[in-house]
Amino acid sequence: QAPAIPSPLVILGAGGLLGRHLVEALAGAGASGAPLALRALDRRACDITDEAAVARAVAGAAAVIQCAALTSVDGAEAAPAEAQRVNALGSERVARAARAAGARLIHVSTDFVFDGESAAPYEVDAAPRPLSIYGRTKAEGEARARAAGGDLRVVRVQALYGRGGTGFSSRLPALVGACAPLTLDGERRVQPTPASLAARLLLGLLEAPPGTYHVSTAGETTWAGFARALAARLGVPFGATVVATADLKAPAARPRYCLFGHDSLCRVGLGPPPSWEAALDEALPHLSVPALPR
Repeated sequence: QAPAIPSPLVILGAGGLLGRHLVEALAGAGASGAPLALRALDRRACDITDEAAVARAVAGAAAVIQCAALTSVDGAEAAPAEAQRVNALGSERVARAARAAGARLIHVSTDFVFDGESAAPYEVDAAPRPLSIYGRTKAEGEARARAAGGDLRVVRVQALYGRGGTGFSSRLPALVGACAPLTLDGERRVQPTPASLAARLLLGLLEAPPGTYHVSTAGETTWAGFARALAARLGVPFGATVVATADLKAPAARPRYCLFGHDSLCRVGLGPPPSWEAALDEALPHLSVPALPR
C-alpha cells in the first residue's frame, strides 16, 4: 500500500541523486486521487545557506524532505568551511524553517557519521564518531536539526547508486559494463542501495513517528564485490584490481565498516529491506549500462 503523502510537500536538493528519485517516486501521488502539491527545488531554486530563501521555500508546507548537502567526501576535505556552511548551518536553517511552518521534516544524513570500528551493524542509538570533514559536518547537521526542535525524522542513508548519479557508485555499472580498467576497494564493507529504494523508504517514513532511522539494503559486500556482481549480471569479465582501502590513498578517511541494522525500519513496518543482491536485480534494468542481457 502506497504511503499517504502530506501535501504540500517540499523537497530540497531535488537536483541530486536522491532528490530526483524522490520526485520520480511521487509521480501520480496524491491523497484520494487529488494531485499532490509538490515543490521540488534544486540548489538554484533554493540555496539552503540563504535563510530567506529557505523560509520562502518552506512556507505553507505540510512536510519537508531535506536532501540538499555537499556530498563529495573528498571535496569536503578541500573545502571545510563550505561543507560546514552547507551541511551543518544550512541544515539548521531548514529545520528552523520547518518548525516555524509546522511541517514535519525528514533530514537526510549518512553512514559517514560513524567511525567504522563497530563489530556489529550500526543501529540508530550508536554514538556518531566521524572520521572526515564530510562526516563531521553531517553529524553536526543532525545535531543542529535536533536542537531546532519540531517534528523531525533523521534518516541516515548509505552507498546510494542510481541512474544519472555523478558519484563513483552510480557510475560503476557503466564502467563495469564497458570493461573499463578499475581499482576497487576490497576491504570496506557496505550495503549498496539503489536510490529508488531509498526514495520509497523515505516517503514511507513521512508517516513514521519522529526519531532516527537507518535506510539501506540488507547483507554486506565491498565495492569490489558489488562490481563483481555487476559483471556477472552483465555477462562481462571482472578484471578490476582489488586493493585495501589505504592503498586508494583517498584524501578523506572512510569508515571500514558501514553496515546498518534495520530495527528502526522494522518497528514502523518498513523492514526488513531486501538484500543488496535482490535490490540490484530490481534496479539494474533502470541503470545506465551498455548492452543489458535479454
